[in-house]
Amino acid sequence: MTGDYRLLFDVRSIRGRYVAFAGDKGWYITGEGMISNGVVSFDKINYVQQLDHNLLSVSQICDKKFTVHFDDAGCYVLKPGFKIPEEWILLSAPRVNDLYVLDMSQAITKSKQVTCFISKATEKETISWHRRMGHIHLIKMNHLVKNNLVRGVNVKNFQLQDVCVPCQKGKQIKKSHPLKKVNTVNMPLDRLLMDLFGPVKHKSVHGEVFYLVVTDDYSRFSWVAFMVHKSETPEILKNLITLLENLYNLKVRRIRSNNGTEFKNRVMDEFCTAKGILHEYSSRYTPQQNRVTERKNRTLIETARTMLVRAANELNFQRTVHEPFGGKFVCVRSFNK
Repeated sequence: MTGDYRLLFDVRSIRGRYVAFAGDKGWYITGEGMISNGVVSFDKINYVQQLDHNLLSVSQICDKKFTVHFDDAGCYVLKPGFKIPEEWILLSAPRVNDLYVLDMSQAITKSKQVTCFISKATEKETISWHRRMGHIHLIKMNHLVKNNLVRGVNVKNFQLQDVCVPCQKGKQIKKSHPLKKVNTVNMPLDRLLMDLFGPVKHKSVHGEVFYLVVTDDYSRFSWVAFMVHKSETPEILKNLITLLENLYNLKVRRIRSNNGTEFKNRVMDEFCTAKGILHEYSSRYTPQQNRVTERKNRTLIETARTMLVRAANELNFQRTVHEPFGGKFVCVRSFNK
């Protein structure tokens, strides 16, 4: 196919098909002729007036019994009769009409055995691992497997054709608040973000209905505490901060919470004053200022809700889900950072 009329000879006018170019452009085939360099000639060359580049079909070259070879320096058309040694062949792409279809899942080896290059998970395996990983996104699943962050997963690529209905129901969101572009925290425990949610519908094994989530702003590592009453919050925070400072030999400098009475009270004020900790409060009715912990709460709630939705869809009735944790604190690693 060419747009230069001077390259053709024995041209005849035809009313051909429409040829589409990049950028929603195109033109009709208005002629057909031959092209030759004195040694090799090709017929059925279409003339498209608006075409800026000359295009030559590899299949037409092969129809003339020539062999085409590509490497990093260029393309070579070899004389008829050239044979490639069988031990040189790594992949084979059989010709289908005018196309050469390459199957990357197979390779031709000297022993004629089929070798799998890309290991793909079936849809059933993808759904199974999607549920085991708490219904995280497929991109995150492939990232975890690719970097060997999950043990026991043999497949290399997860693919899912249909939409996960429990994910759609359990992860509905509103418009996001503008993100903080610069992180001013440069070491662990420099700022602890905390929030409390509850009471929840389903109680834990020991009857707790309130959950305190504390997140390190630097590492995004989280601790989750189970409580029966909100009044337990100050004592749990005092024990946790003391434990972290002794365990990691670091100083908790700042903590951030909302204006709830479980955080803003005399006990917490006296503790922060004695430890030299600056207590920061987010503005009322503005949870976006405590975005990290609020997002962590949503991650935990969505994981539980998604599992409930899946159980309801499969079993057609609601089942009471108990928390499997018997201790007071549960550590959660964030996938967001």
